[in-house]
Amino acid sequence: MFRDLFKPKSWLRRNTDGEPGTDIEHAAVGQADESASEQSEPVITAYSRRMMPPFSGNLQIVECGDARALSMDGENWEVQYRFATGEGSGQIDPQPKRDRYTAIASITPAGLERLSLPPVFDTEVVARRIEQLSKWIPDSSLPYPANDRFEYWLLDLAEQKPLALLKTCASLEEMGPPMVRPVWTAMPASQMPIDEEAEEATEYVPPVNARLETLIAQRAGPSPQAAWYDRSEETNTEFPTYFVREDWDEEQHGRLCRLYIRRLAPRLLMLQGLSQENRRQLEQAARENALEVDRFHRLYPEVIDQKMINALCVEARIRRSSAT
Repeated sequence: MFRDLFKPKSWLRRNTDGEPGTDIEHAAVGQADESASEQSEPVITAYSRRMMPPFSGNLQIVECGDARALSMDGENWEVQYRFATGEGSGQIDPQPKRDRYTAIASITPAGLERLSLPPVFDTEVVARRIEQLSKWIPDSSLPYPANDRFEYWLLDLAEQKPLALLKTCASLEEMGPPMVRPVWTAMPASQMPIDEEAEEATEYVPPVNARLETLIAQRAGPSPQAAWYDRSEETNTEFPTYFVREDWDEEQHGRLCRLYIRRLAPRLLMLQGLSQENRRQLEQAARENALEVDRFHRLYPEVIDQKMINALCVEARIRRSSAT
């Protein structure tokens, strides 16, 4: 599920003049080499980053040497191990690249479940990493600090300003090559259906998600452009709070955007750095989707109305129990 999470290389816009950055060769996330840890155990590091594209929440990541654990809800974790290319097949690459992750265990409320591994793997080291992660995670404080400071934005054709967020990364080394034709995608309706109050239609109308995609593409123009920004340094650019521009000339277009953001609220509440007013508005919008609030609330860095969030979690659990 999470295996192809990190991708590398591209260009960085550091200022409003759009000066390009440097094209950097790939460096995999988690640089520590297991062979270098023979004298001492590797340090455990924890951070979060936005799952994109499209934005679907904040992924929690815990790394320990060549092992890592990933979670979208802070409760269910997939533990992975990074093996050399060809390892496990009996054909070791003479210049191995340690960037291939394989699931080795899962940590859930039911406990730790280890997966079977081919005997060629160093099962002693793998078992030790699983043990370290499974003991460390329950005592850690969620959510972990976000580290994806670099953002790749689709630009508005008329103003050349950030229109919709395409992807993020934590370092220059992770940036990918510039998209030949950058396109913003919404959460698909199959994963995030959006109810729309409208008059009874006599013909098929595409989901809100798909129509918003079309509007964003039209606003980006026939030859869409995108740029990287370093949010830790950028102070002169206005970035959309919820990753898509909300100012639209036509009311109908603005309504579609608001419907999408409202439906995404249980996931947007995982964002760090929101103002209290923005968080309050998202909490009110999230009332319509108690099941997702219950799934993601452990990763909310702040709660304005704790009583309401607790009530939504209770509602979700009652609904699940009555459905079984």
